[in-house]
Amino acid sequence: MKEIRVAFIGCGVISHMHMRSYSKMTNVKVVAACDINKPRLDAWCAQYGVENKYTNFREMLARDDIDSVDVCVHNNLHLPLTLEVLRSGKHCFCEKPMAASYADAKMMYDTWQQLREEKGVELAVQISTVFGQQTRVAKKMVENGDLGHVYYIRCLGHRRRNRPGLDSDLSTDFYSRELAGHGAVFDMGVYHISQMLYIMGLPKLERVTGACYLETPRNEILMGGREFGVEELGLAFASYENGLTFEFMESWAIHIDDVGSSFIAGSKGGLRFITKPGPGPFPSMDLKFLTTVNDRDIDVDLNVSDYQNSFYAKKLDPSVQYDGNFEHWIAYLTGQLPERINTPLITLHTAKLSEGIFLSSELKREIYADEIDELSVSTALRRQETEWGTIEYDF
Repeated sequence: MKEIRVAFIGCGVISHMHMRSYSKMTNVKVVAACDINKPRLDAWCAQYGVENKYTNFREMLARDDIDSVDVCVHNNLHLPLTLEVLRSGKHCFCEKPMAASYADAKMMYDTWQQLREEKGVELAVQISTVFGQQTRVAKKMVENGDLGHVYYIRCLGHRRRNRPGLDSDLSTDFYSRELAGHGAVFDMGVYHISQMLYIMGLPKLERVTGACYLETPRNEILMGGREFGVEELGLAFASYENGLTFEFMESWAIHIDDVGSSFIAGSKGGLRFITKPGPGPFPSMDLKFLTTVNDRDIDVDLNVSDYQNSFYAKKLDPSVQYDGNFEHWIAYLTGQLPERINTPLITLHTAKLSEGIFLSSELKREIYADEIDELSVSTALRRQETEWGTIEYDF
């Protein structure tokens, strides 16, 4: 089996999730890592037994023994570093979100398409929700017409109080406007938006009304004089083609204990997305199908967790065996999967709605899809000061 040689740019919290997945694969070897924080880099490489360490990513990208690079940095560095990776002739796996603005996401996607033709490089974006069994079953049911005409989606993500870097032991960079760009919507909301848009086949956005809030108390001692520069709550009411209404909510903090669950409603039936406590640190996902038969309301628990082992799935969708971001990506790079889920395109569509929410909130009015194209501006960093010198990004 072909071995994929992986390198990392960024050794922060999210990189450990990437490594936990790669460590389970016998055909992946992590050969190098780069971080501008040398103590963090040294600790990371010692933990995972990686010998080749760099504080200059361009020196690392000059190596000829790297097939793919994972970009695990903050949102406003995704575009410049992903482009550097692709231009070096290496595949890139970028952490979510694609970027912190639609303009930057579009630039990343368009540049990748060009470099794909020129250099044969591939791009993936980490968006785990599109690979789970819950999503696969829901997508099949929509495609098969089991729900009829889908006209209403409710898309929810809820934390009562869990603001990264303030209510949890994560970097304060999470609420830095310069580095993160945005808060709850681009951090966790992208998971839920991407899931629903993928299930629906990436419908065309028509217009959106959005609102963003930063209202709940913040501990000034823990803030240490820093500004909390991003939203903790994002809301939206959007219209898509074919009469689809899309309601959205994502919170890092709100004084509400239960906001219900996401659902998809169609003329013949509906799907409720159920989250249950899992055996490990992550929740278990399931689906409930609701319909009417002979004047009787019927609710069916679909028990989707075992879908990948079903005869139907194995015969008609071999990719279902690779039910995670990383497994799917590596299977594609090694040729085990001839086609893959197009995460760059999914997250580009996600970025458009996400940006529309912020533009609508700022302008205090409904925003049309073509206005997002016109009004979105790049927020990506073009210059970064480090203790090793100034990094200039060219894009």
